[in-house]
Amino acid sequence: MTNDLQTARTFFLVSAIINILGFLGWGTSTIIGGVFTCGIGCLMGFLPIINIASSIMDFIAYGKLNSLNQKGTYGTVQTAAIFQIVTILTGNVVSFIFGIIILTNLSKEENRNFLKEKDIF
Repeated sequence: MTNDLQTARTFFLVSAIINILGFLGWGTSTIIGGVFTCGIGCLMGFLPIINIASSIMDFIAYGKLNSLNQKGTYGTVQTAAIFQIVTILTGNVVSFIFGIIILTNLSKEENRNFLKEKDIF
């Protein structure tokens, strides 16, 4: 496995944990805000959904990079990185930066060739 893919695997795990914490924070804020604003605060209910969706994608990508034996690994990693970039809407700067780094590293020819050689592109 190339260093870039090992780094991506670590980034996905860290990002998943951060997104779970973000989900808990935004979820709690949405509920409390909804109660104290007579429901207007519930309009922010899409923010925890972004975090939990990104967290699920992060764990899926982490699992595929961990085993390196499932077809479609490249597409899954790419999609999860895009989800990480979208988390900037929730204020998650760390996952945003990780997503950009992963997409940049994933576009390198050596990483694409490695995935093609393993027949999991």
